[in-house]
Amino acid sequence: MSFFEDLTLVYNKAIKKTLKNIKNNPVILLGPIFYGALYQIAINIFSIFIAPTLGMLSGFLLPIVSSMILSSYFSMLSDVIYYNRISFNNFTRSFTDYFSSIYSVYFILIIISWITPMLGNLPVAHLFISVILVVLFNPIAEEIYIGGNTYTQAYSKCVEFLKENAFLWMLPFILYLLITQVMGFSIAQGLMMSNVIDIPLGNFQMSPLMGTSNIKAIIALLLTGVYAIFRGNLFTILNNSTRRKRAYMGEYYDD
Repeated sequence: MSFFEDLTLVYNKAIKKTLKNIKNNPVILLGPIFYGALYQIAINIFSIFIAPTLGMLSGFLLPIVSSMILSSYFSMLSDVIYYNRISFNNFTRSFTDYFSSIYSVYFILIIISWITPMLGNLPVAHLFISVILVVLFNPIAEEIYIGGNTYTQAYSKCVEFLKENAFLWMLPFILYLLITQVMGFSIAQGLMMSNVIDIPLGNFQMSPLMGTSNIKAIIALLLTGVYAIFRGNLFTILNNSTRRKRAYMGEYYDD
């Protein structure tokens, strides 16, 4: 099977599963809007009330709240990808389902964020490091809530995954960035280091006042919801797989 045949096979399967997930669970598309709002509220509270008091220590506390928010979102994505349904019966528990896994990954990013200022006030150098991290560890969210990996293992598994699937995985991400760029959002916004874990959540802020910018942000967040589900389905197809194996098992991807 050629590379392009494999690409068509994989993307068709991921798209079909994504459309089925959305048809049965349309509320999942609101995930980036709901959890993104919680995320922004948490950041504002920390910036105004906690960071000025605790200083550097707040760098460890904010990821605790962020990890809880992402944990709940990842739990919903996991339900949709694995079972094609969403259950709100254990909604409160969802904030702790992946908490330790997410925070262990955040902890390493915190250390990196302390080291990068040693490069001096060089925006280009900081952006370069952010791009490298986002590329190398792009599937880290899926490694956490689908692969079940934590801490340094999550990072090493990302590199291992991309060795075999870099093009198939990164092409949709690049397309996603280009679409948001056309909508008026900066590509650099999606390449910042803090976005490595929360790529499925997006990085589009809404203001309290309705306007054109808010409408665009809502559309971008809905697009992110679709992309997040597609990423999850794509990861389940590609993880622990190779083109040769998919060619051999091709019949299982025809449904």
